[in-house]
Amino acid sequence: MTNIEILNLSQADDSFLTVCLTKGTCPECFVDKTACIPNKQGGFDIFLDDSDNRCIQKAGRNVGALGIKKVIVTLDQDSAVKLDAISAAQFVLGMYSEQCRNSPISIAFDLNDAILKSVRRDVEFITLARIFANSANNQYHTVDLVNNYYQQLEKAFNTFGGQGKLSFELYKKGDSLFDYNCIGLQTVGKSSSHEPCLAVIDYVGPNADEQVVDIALVGKGIAFDTGGNDIKSAKFMDTMRTDKSGLIYVAAATALAAAMGANKHIRCYMPCAENMVSGNAMVPGDIITYPNNVSVEIGNTDAEGRLILADALLLAAQDKPKYILDAATLTGAAKIAVGRDMCAILCRENVIDEQLEQAFNYTKEEYWVLPMREYHKRYITSRRADICNTSHGDGAPGSSTAAAFLSFFVSPEQKWTHIDLSNAYQGESSPYLAPGSTGNTVYALAHWLVGAQY
Repeated sequence: MTNIEILNLSQADDSFLTVCLTKGTCPECFVDKTACIPNKQGGFDIFLDDSDNRCIQKAGRNVGALGIKKVIVTLDQDSAVKLDAISAAQFVLGMYSEQCRNSPISIAFDLNDAILKSVRRDVEFITLARIFANSANNQYHTVDLVNNYYQQLEKAFNTFGGQGKLSFELYKKGDSLFDYNCIGLQTVGKSSSHEPCLAVIDYVGPNADEQVVDIALVGKGIAFDTGGNDIKSAKFMDTMRTDKSGLIYVAAATALAAAMGANKHIRCYMPCAENMVSGNAMVPGDIITYPNNVSVEIGNTDAEGRLILADALLLAAQDKPKYILDAATLTGAAKIAVGRDMCAILCRENVIDEQLEQAFNYTKEEYWVLPMREYHKRYITSRRADICNTSHGDGAPGSSTAAAFLSFFVSPEQKWTHIDLSNAYQGESSPYLAPGSTGNTVYALAHWLVGAQY
């Protein structure tokens, strides 16, 4: 599905342009700190700031911004930076843009076949995530979305020689699991002509115990979010096709970890619905009660993501996994707090899990820990139910109160991390990525799934 060709240096021909990643700074005839200049060989020199651990990804973005679609990547011998599987993949991810769907790109590296195979694999899964996260609403609706996406992930898993057992289940109205457990999905999804559903990807590694779930992932899948009766303005609705990014990214991380040979039992929950406006839609003041007897007052119909996450978190907890992690484009507050270049991480301990931190550092993906305190629950109290789905009161911290809501659906003894995907989408280009869906966190989560020991 992706139009990206990754080659060995020997496979490139005269149609490829050569870029050299080099240390140093541009000559005085260029504006200070110009990163990319023509060289005598007819290609370009790109100057690396080796104090930036994502400088090779930044170089890829520079190449992509030039409109180059066939490139040989060489590295200055004196450079302190080295090309490996991670940095080569990041170069490609930086070079990629939405235009590459129609105009394929080819990149040749001086790397051995084993490393190139890893790069191809990693880029394929992350790019699939970027494509599906940014897909138009009229292209895929709920059931079609999760079915088509899983088919592409399974195809990539088989292409790259994935071992173990990868399987898929879909639950919707009429299935007892869905009818009894998925109260949030039923509430949010009843406003749409496209039915809500719960998809589950199950991966059992080569030596994993099929009866024991090691790690459970949950991803928010709002295929489109109008805001419901608390309707969004046009300014904020424009990109709501990407409100499914949590679902897309955790599924990609699961499948990539499987293709990497994770020796674990990983279960990925993907609740999916559309939040539309109709005569049947939820309205402020409605009250719903979940299977754990927590009652929720609908304070704002545009705080729908946490309603469907609650369903999946409760189901994930029934598996008694060693760890639960959820990811969601949950709050605008996270974007205001940390911007769009990193994600926000919240957990009861207020310190990121050490093994998750190692995975983020290894893949050079950025995060910031936001506070999660017991006293944040005071902002989501309700006079008519146990809690409200939106915060109230002066100074309510949006990301933290959203995490406080989710905490009602995960037992205090359960190891759990919530990721607010403030970096899932960029409306404008950054130094590292083109505008559009980013695929951020897929790489880190996949490596965490492979390496974590609980």
